[in-house]
Amino acid sequence: MSPSVIGLLILAVVIVLFLTGWIPSAQAAVLGCILFVLTGICSATEVFSSMADSTVILVVGMLIVGEAMFSVGLAYDVGNFIRRVTGNNERRLIFAAGLISALLSSFLSNVTVIAMAISIINSIVRTSKNFRSKQLYLPIIIGASFGGILTLVGSTPQVTAMNILQETTGATLKIFDFTAIGAILVITYLLHATFTGYKLGDKIWGSRPEEDEREIAEDANMSFVAEVPQYKKIMMLVIFLGMIVLFATGVIPVSLTAALGAVACVALRLIGERKAMAAVDWRIVIRLGGCLGIAKGLKASGFGDLISGGFIKIFGDQVSPMVLLAVAVLLVMIISNFITNSTAVVIVLPPVLAICTALGYNPVTYTMAIAYGANLCICPPLASAQMALAMAGGYKFSDYVKYGILLEILVYIEIVALTPLFFPF
Repeated sequence: MSPSVIGLLILAVVIVLFLTGWIPSAQAAVLGCILFVLTGICSATEVFSSMADSTVILVVGMLIVGEAMFSVGLAYDVGNFIRRVTGNNERRLIFAAGLISALLSSFLSNVTVIAMAISIINSIVRTSKNFRSKQLYLPIIIGASFGGILTLVGSTPQVTAMNILQETTGATLKIFDFTAIGAILVITYLLHATFTGYKLGDKIWGSRPEEDEREIAEDANMSFVAEVPQYKKIMMLVIFLGMIVLFATGVIPVSLTAALGAVACVALRLIGERKAMAAVDWRIVIRLGGCLGIAKGLKASGFGDLISGGFIKIFGDQVSPMVLLAVAVLLVMIISNFITNSTAVVIVLPPVLAICTALGYNPVTYTMAIAYGANLCICPPLASAQMALAMAGGYKFSDYVKYGILLEILVYIEIVALTPLFFPF
């Protein structure tokens, strides 16, 4: 049996484990790496080096920085600002909180931003009868997902996609390559959440009784932080702005910037060492490292050449680049509705890049589009941790589909239409 077929079988096993949940997804990803070693396709050093990949360091660093921002109380400063701006208008609150959530998520962990958002929502709902938690939770949490695609470091699918692109073609992405299209997608989200989505929410859950907000906050593991000295907030703000400057200028690699920011937060006592370690969701880290290892194993096995050869044999070597793009984005969005979005990128991107190489298409175009598509699946709560957190609002599974299907269709059309304009084939 050829290595490429073995690689395909290993990938199939991992996908089944992801879909069925027989074992946790992080362990399933590690098992995939082990199988590549046992079958002789990769050495243990090669496949497990991904656990110390710069992508993993970037994610760990940003998780710690995000938790430090939460610990020093910036979430509540943001909440007070939102109250002053929006008054008692629910639509204005959705727009303002959604926008701020999106902007913060462009550099911070989406889950951390959602932690801040949930705390803010709970405080607002408790102090005013004009706001309903169900009408706020889902749209604002979706805002964090959309904000995550504004920059390279906003969420893990982008950094996963960049890693695969570098490994496969040698090309790379810059920190703000995602921003132009991402901004258009964020505007689409804001208009939907404020107008169409608001009306949909009234129809879907408007008549249901509100959950006990205390229970929601407890379930989401979010609580208000104690009062902290003002100088700590200032130091945190200086660190965060300094990181943005380093991200923008590219003076040092983005992973090193994230690590430097995390070390600064601990060294300046903005967050304790134990709390910093606890802030890192090691399931995400291990799953990400495992998925990157699987991507290395697939490349070593010749899996991409197998898929691209089969694709060209079926469709010929004259397939339209736009058709390929539309199919790739649709495929990754469908898969991301059922398994984690970073895993969907690992499944879809390598064979698509192999097809691009064979047909002479620009691999960056497809990498960008697939990263966008994987990030913005919002119909079920399975694709990402941030969408799962919205369950704390007491939504039914069907609520996600009813509320998000129109937005997901609009996003798909925009990704396919806009990506070639900014990144030509």
